[in-house]
Amino acid sequence: MQPITSKENPKLKAAAKLLQSKKARQNAGEFLAEGYRLCADALRSGLVPRQVFVTQQTLQKYDCTELLDAAKETCLIEPSLAGRLSDTQTPQGIFCVFPILDNSDRLATIKKNRVVVLSSLQDPGNIGTIIRTAEAFGLDLIVMSSDCPDLYSPKTLRATMGGVFRMPILVTDDLVGEIGCLRNQGVAVYAAALHEQSTPITKVNFAHPSAIVIGNEGNGLTDEVIEACTQPVIIPMAGRAESLNAAVAATVAMWEMCRAN
Repeated sequence: MQPITSKENPKLKAAAKLLQSKKARQNAGEFLAEGYRLCADALRSGLVPRQVFVTQQTLQKYDCTELLDAAKETCLIEPSLAGRLSDTQTPQGIFCVFPILDNSDRLATIKKNRVVVLSSLQDPGNIGTIIRTAEAFGLDLIVMSSDCPDLYSPKTLRATMGGVFRMPILVTDDLVGEIGCLRNQGVAVYAAALHEQSTPITKVNFAHPSAIVIGNEGNGLTDEVIEACTQPVIIPMAGRAESLNAAVAATVAMWEMCRAN
């Protein structure tokens, strides 16, 4: 195991860039995961760590053998350097560099009976909650517009609690086009939007392949996205609240879809 004692170490600096920059992650085709549980989840989901950075204290706290044996390179870092690889006040002491997932083959053949589509969401916490809920409910696919939070940013990774490694997720620059593709494949696509033609979601027949589109936390869905969908739907509410949090709305919609199957 290679010891690293300087913050100027080039391997440490390269890993720190993966933490800080989406562009660096895209250019390298890699991301940085922090924490024993998240790194172990990635490994057990089929990702092989290219590098592991770990402190002696963490080696004493956890059995990291599985991660260390799988990694192509392992580095022992001083506790004072752990903060360079973490965006939290209390670094967890183990960090893995993994290759970014290539889902192209998996997504090409996957069934699309129950799909959630995310349009221009801004909160990594909402993204993480939706991914975890979609996995728990057994959805087939998540489609995200490319202006949603980066799946491999530290905040999003933490929020998904490993779900990002297991859920099929498609990130697209052309959300309207993907909605059209879903409809061409026989999937009814419902826009969660307050609209004059909206139907209560409780009255929709989800027994057939269906997708629900959830919009931006502040502005909802654009007219272009709503028009691309089969039909707009609303979640009936008895109180005075004008809207639901995006993750809550997605959870209710996904539950309705699953309840019909």
